[in-house]
Amino acid sequence: MELPQEEKAARLQKEVINSSVGELSKVYEELGDVEMSAPALGLACRFRGIDVVRALIQKGATFDFPSKRRIEETYNCYIGRKCGNHRTNYSLYLLNVFEEDLRGAYCFTGMTLSHSAEREAGEPLVFLPDDKRIEVLGCLLENREKISFHPEEMLYYAIYIGDTVIVEELKRYGVRISDVRVRTMTDVDALMDAYWLEYITMTELLDNEDYFRVMQQLAAELDGKLFRFTENLYEVTKKRFYDVRVFEFFLAHFQPEKMKKYQIIRGLIEIDAAESLPVIERMNWLTTPKKRDELIAYASENGRTASLAWLLDYKNRTADFAVEQEKAEKKMMRELNMSPDSVAALKKIWSYRKREDGTLLITNYKGTDTEVTVPEKIGKGIVTGIGTGAFSGGYSNPKVTVEQVEQHMRITNIILPKTLQYIGENAFCKMPALKEIDIPEGVEKIDDYAFWKCEFLKSIAIPGSVKKIGNYVFEGCIRLEKAYIGEGVLEIGEFAFSNCMLKEIRIPESVQNLSGTIEGIGTHRVFGYSHPQKMTVYCPKGSQAEAYCREMRISFRNSEDD
Repeated sequence: MELPQEEKAARLQKEVINSSVGELSKVYEELGDVEMSAPALGLACRFRGIDVVRALIQKGATFDFPSKRRIEETYNCYIGRKCGNHRTNYSLYLLNVFEEDLRGAYCFTGMTLSHSAEREAGEPLVFLPDDKRIEVLGCLLENREKISFHPEEMLYYAIYIGDTVIVEELKRYGVRISDVRVRTMTDVDALMDAYWLEYITMTELLDNEDYFRVMQQLAAELDGKLFRFTENLYEVTKKRFYDVRVFEFFLAHFQPEKMKKYQIIRGLIEIDAAESLPVIERMNWLTTPKKRDELIAYASENGRTASLAWLLDYKNRTADFAVEQEKAEKKMMRELNMSPDSVAALKKIWSYRKREDGTLLITNYKGTDTEVTVPEKIGKGIVTGIGTGAFSGGYSNPKVTVEQVEQHMRITNIILPKTLQYIGENAFCKMPALKEIDIPEGVEKIDDYAFWKCEFLKSIAIPGSVKKIGNYVFEGCIRLEKAYIGEGVLEIGEFAFSNCMLKEIRIPESVQNLSGTIEGIGTHRVFGYSHPQKMTVYCPKGSQAEAYCREMRISFRNSEDD
């Protein structure tokens, strides 16, 4: 009787650790097709050496395996559905990395990165010495297509881990990191997907010395391109700026277009990195007297004595006090005469841009109020959209500052204009204090994650003008008890009301796309994989919503019964 595939895989791994080359080859022939030979091949790379690796390859072992949910769950090897395009990469067993060294990498999921492997008889196998690993690497490179070996991925992880033996050998063979890795690190339009999240996490968790080494090696792989600059990358990097080498590297190798120079200077002050402030002077970043004085006040208020001393010395060396006084007086008079509704005044509160139809899209709220009214017009432009992350309490908007994020998180009430037509992705996400917001009639689309994790929202009404409620729009709104969806709404996105505390939701007959099937997910779930036990869905008799509730065993009442 043929063994189940899971047992075949386990048996093959066992034989790799315990058997001779001849015995292993014989067992492999007896097993026949093994759908998951990758772990065994990886263990041979780590503990046995080139002879066992060659024997496995000759019998058909490969690092590839079927991209199926059953495989993922059976062997604990994450594939695209959970981690972007990442899959467990068993060839990485060859690297000089152990459990205590793993820092944020996805592709090691399910692997046991021990120093040794116990055998049924005899001494334990130990991690291969460098010369043996180089032999194995040569064999993998010779058979790369046959065994689905991706040396460019091994190089990427070897750089982070600091496995210089493997890095140097791969470079000797002319291996470069993959295009997708380069694009993730350099392309401003690249998605902030799982590759990006892994890159950010692994970079954040590096020790300071390792950070400088890794980033220098990665920079050499980019063919002269600069690293992509984003707010979240800046946040995980600024803690290292007390090291002048790191700060100078950051300024020289990251795209400068989106850098906010005064935000960066405040970051230096926060960690009192006075040693790095002369770099700012050489770059002429402190030429505006008002900003300079604000930074002096910031250093003083936060007790950053070393930075304060340097800034005061800089002011004494460079300031023309008479000219500065004259300019300050003229500016004060202009502001006294400024109308609160003028474009100049509104520009201090709102960032915005023109849409294709000439109307305005709000891209960021820069004010300090906790109760906010979005204007219908700015100058002659009509406000019709709220853009990506405009009020977000996270870093989904690359243009938002740390101070603005903190202010967004304090907002309790927002009044939207009647002219509004569009609410963008993450527009109001992670606003933990937001209690009230009315979506005006006329809004046609609410994009994905728009109100994600607004934890104090208790009720929401979606007007019938909205044709689609995007995916995850109210996911994580843990106090949301009531939702009213107006007649005219056609589609409710995936997990739109997941992880809420809904007691009552009204879904009209117009909603048609609610219980479809999404490839790789299974049944489309508006309320997640579980729903509140006390929730009642109010829906018309015979509607798609009623059918959905029956299928999902959700309590419902027909609207006509009210």
